[in-house]
This record gives sequence, structure tokens and C-alpha cells, in this order.
Amino acid sequence: MITNIKQDVRRKAELLYGDASTANCLRALPHRGTLAAMVYRFGRQAGDVKFKPLSLLLKAAYFVLFYLVQMFTGVSIQSYARIGKGMVVCNFSGIFVLAEEIGDNFTVYEGVTVGNIRGKPRLAIIGDNVTLEPGCKVLGDVTIGDNVVVRANSLVITDVPANSIAIGNPARIVPMKTEEKVEEPKERMAQHG
Repeated sequence: MITNIKQDVRRKAELLYGDASTANCLRALPHRGTLAAMVYRFGRQAGDVKFKPLSLLLKAAYFVLFYLVQMFTGVSIQSYARIGKGMVVCNFSGIFVLAEEIGDNFTVYEGVTVGNIRGKPRLAIIGDNVTLEPGCKVLGDVTIGDNVVVRANSLVITDVPANSIAIGNPARIVPMKTEEKVEEPKERMAQHG
């Protein structure tokens, strides 16, 4: 848990301030999105504890923290999801993430929903280095490959192959040029913290 939190904070500091120095990591800590990510990490750890009395105590603490963070930040990242290292919650407000699995270096902006569609056999599976831009929706049992950007306000209800961009409602797939990088504009992150 601590290792994942450190990697999450380091990546957020790199995206916000250009490097992950100790001072920049400390500056990234009080951001509301960072707090939501830390509570998610705590919830995953609480679920993995095998000693039943301790597990129940940690889960109770997690639920209190989860609802407080959800109330004050508008971010709901369900501990059910297995999320890799380097998760960055940019900004805050209106973020709901319920997925089966999410890879490393996951970036999510405000107004994003990753959720279920009633009757689908599983939740979304999202690969490494995926960015979900503001307002996009990923719904159902879709699979999103590695190195994908889902553009703002897009609706993803079908699978998205690796190294592509999903854009539109419903999303259409555009291959990513090899020189394009999946990196967020620092200005947008800095504006909304």
C-alpha cells in the first residue's frame, strides 16, 4: 500500500510540477484527488488482511474515510477494483470508478464514470497508461488496451484496442500516431488541483 501511494504521489508531482522532488511530492499530497487515491489504496489493503478482527476494524475505518472523501471531494473509487501503481486522480468532483481491473499509470479527470451496465457479466478491464479525459464514460464489460486516451465527453461501450484514441458519442477508434504521447497538459491539472 505504501509503495503504491508513493508511486501515485510521485507521478502526480511529475505531471503537476515537472519533477518528483520531495518538495513537489509534498505539494501534491493535499490535493483532493490524491487523498481519494490514498483512501482507495487503504481500502484495498484492508480487504487483503487475513486476520478477521483486524480486517473488520480496518474495513470499518475505510468505509468512514471512503464516505467522507466521497462527500468532500466528489470522488468515488471503489476498492473492489484492482488498480496498478502510478494512479493519478486529476482535479476532483464527479469521478466514479468501478472496474474489474486497471493497469499502471492510470489517469482520470473530473466528471468521469467507469461503471457497470445491468446484466453484463463483468466490469471494465483497463490496461496500462490509460487516460480518461473530463466527462467521458466507460460503461459495461469493455476492455481498453494499453496506451489509450479516451477523449473528453466520449462514451465507450465497446472494446478499445491498444495504442488508440477513443473519441465521440458513441466513441469511434482512431489509431494513435507513434510520436503521440499519452501525457496530460500540466496547465489543466494545475488549474483544478
